[in-house]
Amino acid sequence: MRTMQTTKTFLKTSIWLIAFSMLFVITSCDKIEQGAFLEDTEGKCGQDLPSFPIRKILIEDYTGHYCGNCPKAAETAESLKEIYCDHIVTIATHVGFFAATQSNADSSYAYDFTTAMGDELDTQFGISAQGLPRGMVNRTEVDNKLVLAYAAWGTGVDALVGLAPDIDIDIENSYNAATRTVTTEVESEFLNNLAGTFNVVVVITEDSIVNWQNIYPFNPVPGYPTGDVENYVHRHVLRSSFNSTWGEEIAKGDVVANTTTTKTYTMVLPDEWVEDRCSVVAYVYETSSNEVVQAEDSKVK
Repeated sequence: MRTMQTTKTFLKTSIWLIAFSMLFVITSCDKIEQGAFLEDTEGKCGQDLPSFPIRKILIEDYTGHYCGNCPKAAETAESLKEIYCDHIVTIATHVGFFAATQSNADSSYAYDFTTAMGDELDTQFGISAQGLPRGMVNRTEVDNKLVLAYAAWGTGVDALVGLAPDIDIDIENSYNAATRTVTTEVESEFLNNLAGTFNVVVVITEDSIVNWQNIYPFNPVPGYPTGDVENYVHRHVLRSSFNSTWGEEIAKGDVVANTTTTKTYTMVLPDEWVEDRCSVVAYVYETSSNEVVQAEDSKVK
């Protein structure tokens, strides 16, 4: 993972490169050129970001509440979010042996964080079989590995964050409190010509679920004791998918720039989910490679 100082140097160097290249390049209104958004966005989020699209990177954190090393992976994802800010979208997916529920007298580890979608992804990519924690960064390889130890997540992000986006995703949510129904409209616009088959996956996550988590004494995280921790805050937890594990096709073949598709989905939130902490996450991936081309998230309300 790069240090904060390395990130600053990288971004400042990028600014000079952009200034130099602008002497020779006229940017098309219909195409986002490489490097167009590479200004110093460190520490800037939301309204402070440029108005034009940026590439967002999906970190899939595969975890389990009885995995004592997993909190350190979650801390890594949050550290990357602090560095790269709105460039990072995170989903924490509980899978495998360490995510199994337990029948303990104190009710520890009784909560079921698992999902059908998570189980399918775990089977497809063989994640928990490699030992948790593991993750993927846009489902791209680092050193010829797709499923990554958390120490490699920063390297994966660093390789992608300087690339201009090929797709822009816009999410518009509405929430009916009386029926607990969220309606989400997801628009995907191709900014450049692309070839392949592209699916959009739309899921819902819930942040800050307070429940049990094991933390190994030899791999502690700030703010928590080690051992069985009753009040651990679980971040960005995958809850369910609006449109299945593999999503819905939005484009196929030679896709020209400015191609736009809009999909609308609804879901009734179970009573135990806290709507104020729920977000809709959408990502577009190319089906033959499974590579995530763009991601986006937006709070339910």
